[in-house]
Amino acid sequence: MIEAGRPANPYYIPRKELTMQKLSSISDKLGGRAAILAGAAFAAGGVTQIVHSQRDTGNQVVGLAGYLALSFFVVALVSVAPSFLALARRARSDAARKAALAAAAGTAILGLTSITSIVNGHDLGVFNVVAPLTNAGWLFGSIILGVSLKRAGTVRTALALGLPIAWVATIPLATIGGGVIAGAYYLALGYLLVNQAVEPTAPAAAQPANA
Repeated sequence: MIEAGRPANPYYIPRKELTMQKLSSISDKLGGRAAILAGAAFAAGGVTQIVHSQRDTGNQVVGLAGYLALSFFVVALVSVAPSFLALARRARSDAARKAALAAAAGTAILGLTSITSIVNGHDLGVFNVVAPLTNAGWLFGSIILGVSLKRAGTVRTALALGLPIAWVATIPLATIGGGVIAGAYYLALGYLLVNQAVEPTAPAAAQPANA
């Protein structure tokens, strides 16, 4: 006899456990290496924007610099997604883990959608629909995850607070080279993930005074 409230399928996996399985499949080294790639691409895109600003091009992809900046943007967004999942394992709340999934999905989908702009030389109508939704998932997912990590004390404070700041550097500050800031953050995050050093360092024990 099946107990009330329990599924009949013996292979049923609760949603929370399924989410944790997905997060556990992203190792720190994988997330870190992806973050390093993303950081390099963000920084390269930022330098391109500084040298050849695209602020007056609107939704058009103009010249080699425009295609380079957008290509770096695509690589960065797709590559950065695993780092959110690697950090999510250190969050204590289920809401924060879901927020990390939203941020990862937001960056990946936005990056893949941006490929259409490279192919067509301008933003399609679908981009104007997808971009606000994916940016919202990325931004609010970063805020919720960052706050959760800060409260849990499981990562360095700068890493937790840097998640939403990286979004600001990447999107609102994109045309003035904000990608350089985002790139520096993700390069540091990637290095620390690969070396398993994202946890806050313990304060050194005080040495007893000599008599």
